[in-house]
Amino acid sequence: MKKIVLLLFVSVAFVSCNSNSPKVAAEKFTESMAKGDMEGAKKYVTAGTASLIDMATQMSGDALPKYPDFKFEMIKDSIVGDSIAWVTYLSPQGNQEELNLVKRDGEWKVTMGK
Repeated sequence: MKKIVLLLFVSVAFVSCNSNSPKVAAEKFTESMAKGDMEGAKKYVTAGTASLIDMATQMSGDALPKYPDFKFEMIKDSIVGDSIAWVTYLSPQGNQEELNLVKRDGEWKVTMGK
């Protein structure tokens, strides 16, 4: 019986730490962007958004602001169905910002387009 309870606890802990959630995708994306790691950020976005990041990087060069000490702080998330989500978080400047996410091929991705 103890083994079953332990197995159940470990399973619940594993599911609750799922890296495939809107919150985790938003966290990884925003922290990568804040640190200036555009290639890392593009792992958590749709193809169209990756193109926008490339374009912004080309236009600004190395002039994009960096916030190396930024730590993601989620305010709330909203999930609609199983493929659309919004995550509201505090930006590096302390403002409330919202990210749109979609589920593509079983993974949550930040999207900045339609």
